[in-house]
Order: sequence, then structure tokens, then C-alpha cells
Amino acid sequence: MLHVPFLIIGAGPTGLGAAAALTARGMPHLLVDAGPGPGGMAASRRDDHGFTWDLGGHVIHSHFREFDDAVAASGVPLRHVRRNGWVWVEGSTPESMVPAPLQAQLQALPEDVRPEAPAANLAEYYRNCFGADLYERFFHGYNTKMWSTPLEHVDHTWTSLRSGGSGRNVPTLSLAKDFRPSTERFPYPVGGTRALWEGIAEQLTDVGSQRYDTSVTAVDLEHHQAVLADGERVSYQHLISTAPLPWLLRQAGRDDLAKGLRASRERAVGLGFDGAPPAALREVTWMYCPDPQVPFSRATVMSTYDPGAAGDGRWSILLEVPEWEEQVLGEQEASEACLEALARLGVERESLVSTWSEQVPMAYPVPTIGRDDILRRADAYLTERDVYSRGRFGGWRYESCNQDYSWMQGLQAVDAALTGSAEDVLWEPERF
Repeated sequence: MLHVPFLIIGAGPTGLGAAAALTARGMPHLLVDAGPGPGGMAASRRDDHGFTWDLGGHVIHSHFREFDDAVAASGVPLRHVRRNGWVWVEGSTPESMVPAPLQAQLQALPEDVRPEAPAANLAEYYRNCFGADLYERFFHGYNTKMWSTPLEHVDHTWTSLRSGGSGRNVPTLSLAKDFRPSTERFPYPVGGTRALWEGIAEQLTDVGSQRYDTSVTAVDLEHHQAVLADGERVSYQHLISTAPLPWLLRQAGRDDLAKGLRASRERAVGLGFDGAPPAALREVTWMYCPDPQVPFSRATVMSTYDPGAAGDGRWSILLEVPEWEEQVLGEQEASEACLEALARLGVERESLVSTWSEQVPMAYPVPTIGRDDILRRADAYLTERDVYSRGRFGGWRYESCNQDYSWMQGLQAVDAALTGSAEDVLWEPERF
């Protein structure tokens, strides 16, 4: 049996953050991941035609010096892309495309805004903050597609960090005459987000070991042991897990502690073309679409992020297609539906040279009503057993799982295990 002070499950941003913290301390550890390489949900795929695809519309923002240092040490060059987001309000016509945020395009402020009114869920919150018209035109359709969950079941307290409300990084209602195109730029790694995380992982080779294509089949939380797919047993003092929280609790027979947690599902569809994008998509970074008649919730023009993602003389677009329990599109059906919608924006099917698709059974952890009570109980149970469940689906807090936040969750989990210090990034991301 192998003995390690720390076992880390998952080599996404959180797992690599934990490995970096342990490497800095000179503390041995084992990091395992079922995938072929590092990155987790932030990994990229390269298809048979040379196009690179992320699993979602990732950007690289940082609120932390520690993350900045890791990005710099990776040696991966960054492009600085002008933010140019749009909303395709009605998918039947290209004329309904307007610059994001939609609430900055109003000709007159709505008279039914009630931001101080109580809200029991996300639907009521958006109606109160933006009025019935904007709610019907955008917020209801887009968020329902993104979460693949009725908004009456979604809490609203996370929104000051992510979409709407009065958070310092969230746009408020304004009139179109005051709107100015964004001059803000965001960094994006050349070669896709996978290139960044591969570069970071390569720096972590001194005191720890990384094993890929290695899944964990069972964990005994009481006896601090894990079983790998090849049958090897690993004993640990501390476990940092980024595996889905319900799976981890199931290992202890405590499925009840995860009852009520919900994840959205989607299919990522990548379409690669010869030539240049049509005028409607030229220099666009991303586009939101609330129209239920359009299959995707968000489109990311990957070749705007990084021309190398498509190659010379080509362009590419990534579509996120939500899946509902009663409606799951197959690979070909989803691609055809996306092509049909994009044709209304001038995309020519004849220029298509590559179609890529991957089902994402767990896309976003949904901030359902009562979620934090569930998570607090589960976390208390796990930390009593020297287990820190962190990351996108380990921590299950959408507002805490951008790549920089996820990285810091790994660092802070190590600090908490060794010193008992607080983990502010997971529980209080608004502080940063």
C-alpha cells in the first residue's frame, strides 16, 4: 500500500492549486486524474481537423497574486482580447443582435423596477431588478437555458458576483445613449486553456507525483484509504477531492447529505469553417441567446479568442446546448440545429470543415434554494474526516469556481488542513 500525507483527486485548477501549495512546502503528495492530462473542466480538446475547443466559454481573470504568479511561471503566452459580447434577442433575425449588456441598450428606463422588494427566487429577483420586459426578453430565457432548471428553484444571492444586481463588477440599468462599446480586454492563453494548465502542471514535479488516466474507484473516509482503478490502495492523512460531491458522499453511504444538489447538463458543439466569419460575428467574443427556438444558450467565437484555435484562413465557434431530462439532442441533431440557427446570421454551411461535439453531463453546479445549508452540513461531515471537497463540483458553489477562485480553493484547502485557517474564497468570494 502506498502512503502519502496528501491525496488529491482531480487535476483541474483546484487540484493543481493544492499541488502547488504542497510543492512550495516540500510536502509529498499524490495527484490523480481520470483524464489524459491536467485541466479538468478547463481542459481543451483538439479535433481531427486541427481545431482547438474549450469545454465552455472560459476567460482568464485574476483577483489573486498567487494565481498571477502561477500563470506567469507557466511560460504560456497570453493574448489580450477585446471584450465584445452580444445578445441575440430573437433568433429569427440578425437585426435583433445588440451589444451586451442588454440592460445598457434601453431607450427608456422601465417603470416597474422594484430592486428593494423581497424575492424568493431568481425569477422574482430579475423581475424586481430589471422589470417585466427585460425579464421576458432576456433574463428568463437565457438563465433557464443556462441552468436547465426552472428559475423558481434557483436562489438569487449569488447574482451580485455573476449576472445582475448591484455588485461592483455588474452593469446596472442605463440608457442606450450612454452606452459605449467596451474597451476592456481579457487575457486568454495561446493554445487554449489546456495549454495554461499543462504549463502549470509541468512546474510541479519536485516533491509530488501526478498520475493521469487513473481513476479512483472507492474511498474509505473512516480509514483514510482510496482504491485506484488498477487495484492499488493508497492511504492518506488528508484528502483534497474535486470529484463531484455526491459521489464522494456516496462512498461513505451518506447520499442523504447531498440530497437537493443539482447540476446542469449540456452538449458542447464546435463548428470550424474555412474563410472568415460573417459580418454579424466578426470580432465577436461571445453571444448570449435567450430565444428558446435557438438550441444554444451561449456561443463563443474561439478564433476571436485565439486565431490559432482555428488556423490560418479559418474560423471557429463553440456552442453550448443545454440538455433537459425530457430533451437530449444527439451529436448530429445538436450540430444540425446549431447550423440552422447560425445560417440566419450569415454562416455558410458550405464552408464547414469540422464538426466536434462532447456531452458534458455536469456543466454548472446550480445554486438551488437551500444549497448552502446542504453544503455546510456536508462540509462539516467531511472535514471531521480530514477531507476537503473543493472546486467546481467538489465545492458546488458556482460563484466560487472561476479558474482563479478554483486555484485559490486548492491553496486554501492545504492551509486549512495544516493550520486550521479559514477558507474565504470558497465561502465568501464576494470579499475578493
